[in-house]
Amino acid sequence: MVPAFSMPPGAFRRAFRRGASSSLVVLVCALLPVSAFSQADSTAAAGAGAREAGGSAPPRMVITTEKRGNIVIELYPEHAPKTVERITSLVRAAFYDGLPFHRVETYVIQTGSAESDLPRLEGEMFSQKITHEEGMVGMARFPDDYDSATTQFYICKERKPLWNNEYTLFGKVIEGMEIVNKIKKGDKIKSITIVP
Repeated sequence: MVPAFSMPPGAFRRAFRRGASSSLVVLVCALLPVSAFSQADSTAAAGAGAREAGGSAPPRMVITTEKRGNIVIELYPEHAPKTVERITSLVRAAFYDGLPFHRVETYVIQTGSAESDLPRLEGEMFSQKITHEEGMVGMARFPDDYDSATTQFYICKERKPLWNNEYTLFGKVIEGMEIVNKIKKGDKIKSITIVP
């Protein structure tokens, strides 16, 4: 169902922000009809085009799992600079090595740690033009605080339009989506590396 009115992305949410709660984010959504074209796909295609044209390639993050194989994620610093900076520094500090995928649903997988002394990130979702398509990677957060992401991130296994402009997206799986779909709860990350 389409609302009879529209507001600028994030206007309603910004007006009604509340403080963080102690529970972790619960992502709830419903499927809407699939569009013929997605902004996420065009962003990934633009990155591939830049590489073919000899331009600088976007950075990539390679997740090596203990049992399943590799997942390659193209990072989007132009859409979420603070988030990409945080993830990159965590990866370089081997923060994710040995952590499990603690949340595995039919529509998403998630990893990271709820225990973190890191400052919470300011949400970068309100101005994003990219959308939650299969393979998109975003930051988990507390349900009632847009500025509460720290280390946890998720990978969409299917399109989630109700999450658009609700969670900061910072990349997309470009290789290994079949691995994402095979991940079981408790499967561990062996290592993650950043490839410039």
